[in-house]
Amino acid sequence: MAAVVSLCAWGCAGIHSDRAEAASPYADLYRRGTNEFAEACFFKPAAAKTNDMVFALAPLILQEVNAAPEPQARPDRFGTLSLTNGMLTLDRSRPAIYWQADTVRLKVKEHVRFAYVWCYSAGASGQGKAGLALQGLRITLNSAGQPVIWEALADNSGAELIFVSQSLEAAALAEFGKPLPGRRYAIERGVKEVPNVVVARVIDDGPVAMGPFVYLSAGTRSVSTLICRCMPAQAKKLLAASAYDLLPFQAEAQLRLTQVKVLGKERTAFWPGDGRSDQQLEHCLRLPSAF
Repeated sequence: MAAVVSLCAWGCAGIHSDRAEAASPYADLYRRGTNEFAEACFFKPAAAKTNDMVFALAPLILQEVNAAPEPQARPDRFGTLSLTNGMLTLDRSRPAIYWQADTVRLKVKEHVRFAYVWCYSAGASGQGKAGLALQGLRITLNSAGQPVIWEALADNSGAELIFVSQSLEAAALAEFGKPLPGRRYAIERGVKEVPNVVVARVIDDGPVAMGPFVYLSAGTRSVSTLICRCMPAQAKKLLAASAYDLLPFQAEAQLRLTQVKVLGKERTAFWPGDGRSDQQLEHCLRLPSAF
């Protein structure tokens, strides 16, 4: 398991210092990015027969485990959804992430994107607290085919969390100038314009297109931070490593996941196949022309 953490240890310099205004309404979300997990469980995609982009961009999950969990609590795990006797059931012994690939037209260009969604037991999490039943990530590629935008599916704060690459933030800084008041990054639109959206962190560009490490907080299952594999690890100890299956987000799987979303009344920043969010990024971010 130590070898897993070492994937992050290349270390690259960021282009922004921690200069968010103290009065920023997003200060707590910005601070999350520097959190370290004392202990975590690691989930990676099961080996694929082909090295296609769905597999290459699939997220590597680090699920935080509290150092002193409640008695009888088990490590939090997402699973495979099925229908048993007309009831939705979740098999936590078979971790699975559901994916969908499509394209979206942004800045007069077609951009490829990949959505990944996973499901937990409703109600109490493995830490004995109420957490999100659904979590996920949508990855948008730039015109060169490199991942540059990562959107979190849900957050317990109700905010819409976005992560962007250094190269995209640098292009926004060159085109639009310094960050707007109350914001940390140049790519962010004004607080009044999109008060519920925050770019939580700018991450290093990877040497090749690859999936990020996604750090999920114990209890809430919210994204604590997201990093490129070339960045230093933010988990001190891995308790276990598991492989998850990549399953298509379609037909029965899509219906079951949508049922979970409706029954849980969870607010999500996007939903695979829902065209209403297609132009969301242009409304949420100051996308540079080079994008």
